[in-house]
Amino acid sequence: MRTQFKVLILMSALLSFFAPSAAPVFAAEKGTSLTFIPVGRGSHGGVTERRFVVINAMDEWKELWKEIKGCVAPVPPVPEVDFTSQAVVAVFQGLQRSGGYSIEVEAIFETADRVEVEVREKEPGPRSLVTMALTSPWEAVAIPRPTKPVLFTPAP
Repeated sequence: MRTQFKVLILMSALLSFFAPSAAPVFAAEKGTSLTFIPVGRGSHGGVTERRFVVINAMDEWKELWKEIKGCVAPVPPVPEVDFTSQAVVAVFQGLQRSGGYSIEVEAIFETADRVEVEVREKEPGPRSLVTMALTSPWEAVAIPRPTKPVLFTPAP
């Protein structure tokens, strides 16, 4: 028993010594936080593949909206976005086999060379109670029109 305890203490010490440090990343290191406005989100979108897009024009937005809401009749009106000063960032999780999945834009930062969109994806646990229906989670947000490349990254 004593030997097992010593081994446990030794293993804990070794793990903490060799484990990579998880230093927190502060917002200042990520860049300037950008404000974004929710435009729409849902669990049953018409986009069935995983996709991340940036829309810079109304005609592109209308086409994407038809794709998102194509399974609804009549198609709801396209949310208004001022594309002279804004763009739409849309994230799609793709077709999922049940409920309990979600995707959302968690934060957006602008650095010297890019705009970084942090995306949080969730899925149900193995023992979660979920609906047994196909879902296609999505979210779209309006952001200040970017002048730099947009990079999508997983939220920490």
